[in-house]
Amino acid sequence: MSDEKSTLDRATRFTQNLEWLEKVKKVIPSGCSTLAKAPERLFPGHTPVCCAEAYHSRFTDIDGNEWLDCEMAMGTVPWGHARREIQLTVIHQLKKGTGFSLPADIELECAELILERFEARYPSLRFTKSGADAVSGAVRLARAGSGKSKVIATAYHGWHDWSAYGYYGSQTKERGIPVDIERSTIWVDKPSYTNIREQTSSMEDIACIVLCPNEWNKEELKKVVDLCRSLDIIIIFDEVTSGIRMGKQATAGEYNIWPDLLCISKGMANGLPLAAVLGPEHLMSLAGQVRFSNAHSSETTALAAAIACERLIKNAKVWPTWREPATRIMKRLESELVLLGLTEQLALKGTYASFYIQSLDEQNFQTDPFREFMVKKMAHYGIFTKGYFIFSDTHTREELIWVEDALLQILSDWKEMQKLEHLKYANL
Repeated sequence: MSDEKSTLDRATRFTQNLEWLEKVKKVIPSGCSTLAKAPERLFPGHTPVCCAEAYHSRFTDIDGNEWLDCEMAMGTVPWGHARREIQLTVIHQLKKGTGFSLPADIELECAELILERFEARYPSLRFTKSGADAVSGAVRLARAGSGKSKVIATAYHGWHDWSAYGYYGSQTKERGIPVDIERSTIWVDKPSYTNIREQTSSMEDIACIVLCPNEWNKEELKKVVDLCRSLDIIIIFDEVTSGIRMGKQATAGEYNIWPDLLCISKGMANGLPLAAVLGPEHLMSLAGQVRFSNAHSSETTALAAAIACERLIKNAKVWPTWREPATRIMKRLESELVLLGLTEQLALKGTYASFYIQSLDEQNFQTDPFREFMVKKMAHYGIFTKGYFIFSDTHTREELIWVEDALLQILSDWKEMQKLEHLKYANL
């Protein structure tokens, strides 16, 4: 690692970051309307908390410090910040208008391009503005189409009642969720084929199951899908975060395991709010009946951005472009964990779409001491992350090597710190 990169933090100042933080806490609860971006997940004084501008793989905080971005707006900007081709398309649309009293012509164009990317496997789709709305809309379609009421949830599928109930520890009163939500939502903790088989064998009236396929082993996922098909349970893939990052046809296409309803969102408009549910005619035709709608679902700037993204991905020879280097980094980290004897402490998780390292004895990633250690150390090298590593089309080979070298050094530093703490306690 170059001396310039390893000493970036010596010139780093967070004066305006900290002043902004004091002000924002009084005005916006949690400091941000998007919880995943909230300062409470960062380490003020060690990391930036407020961004001024971003370009390609870098961003500048409000103190003027530049950072290599390995968060990429929660993975929503796979083409890089302020991508020129997307900017020009959006600017052109802004001049024409952002919201009309009738459907915009580009809504059809955007829908046709997305369906074409999935090789017309699904005949229709419905747009909305957020991933949570897309998945909740799919659940409504499944309930209406099946005539059944229960839904099996297996992961974080958004903040709405049916999803948040199980993901946040089956709490109801504290989360403002009705107590009787458990009558309609079946939460499967540590989802596996065995656990889901047990639930489906003991429950009736199950309308659908919602799965995040990139979190599953391919063979295990297929068994679950086959089981649910045999029981006439509608299968929903929540590919809100993985849809654009796993491959041109999402995880479903990578695995060649297709759901009844496919939900995509983050990245499809490179940071602008847009989501979609893709599905068969007999379910999608119920969208009006179930009142699956949002005043801004047909807003044109996000649709224009999505059209630009579809053109980019269509012309990409390999997608995602960081697949090979990210896979190489992960293999190198796995080897280093073994070499340093850290496999009983730490585990590398995720895929080339997004990966992270977590302490084996810490269930809550946000309070994981290794996450804090790593995030602060990465900031020392001028690299921003909240613990996850998410790359983009604009990350260069040199930047990815920079990240790899930093991570390898951090693992070594963690090992050394463990040794020193062991010696300290041994001498007490």
